[in-house]
Amino acid sequence: DGIGDATLVQKWSNPIYYRYHGNPTDEDKAVLENLFAQLNAIPGFPGIHETDSIYLENLSLNFLNPQDFRDSFSDVVHGEDAYGATQFWYWTATNEIYDARIGYRTDIDQITRNSILIEEVINTLGITDTVLRTDSIVYQYSNENLALSDVDWVILKILYDPDIQCGMGAAACKEVFQR
Repeated sequence: DGIGDATLVQKWSNPIYYRYHGNPTDEDKAVLENLFAQLNAIPGFPGIHETDSIYLENLSLNFLNPQDFRDSFSDVVHGEDAYGATQFWYWTATNEIYDARIGYRTDIDQITRNSILIEEVINTLGITDTVLRTDSIVYQYSNENLALSDVDWVILKILYDPDIQCGMGAAACKEVFQR
């Protein structure tokens, strides 16, 4: 959300509990649930699970018409004609992500939507968009990648390795890699 030091590791340490809001398609849910099953298999990942409880929910998945999307996520998209948006909050003392929301526009074709569904979740996990890797699901200038690249998976596995802690800088992470 643009607050704190983004050069330090930011990730979830506690389980993620999501709820759907709006009108996701059956395919939206299938794409996301497949992704969540894969994420739950990463060693050190805290887990992501659906909940019916508003009290447990710490990830809100919002499926919105274009105007509601722009209104609800205007502070994130700043007038851009974006298809999706992510906003998360973390404790500035530890860089631990504790709450997030994702917005998806419902007026785009399902293939593009599938790419956006995955990209925004990955952004919410602490991995920002890139302009360097065209095959990445988080490549800034494309909505055509429909799966995480091999490098995306490696980055997720590194980020959620139990020895990589919230708030670590590059030097501390390098020490972990060298071990």
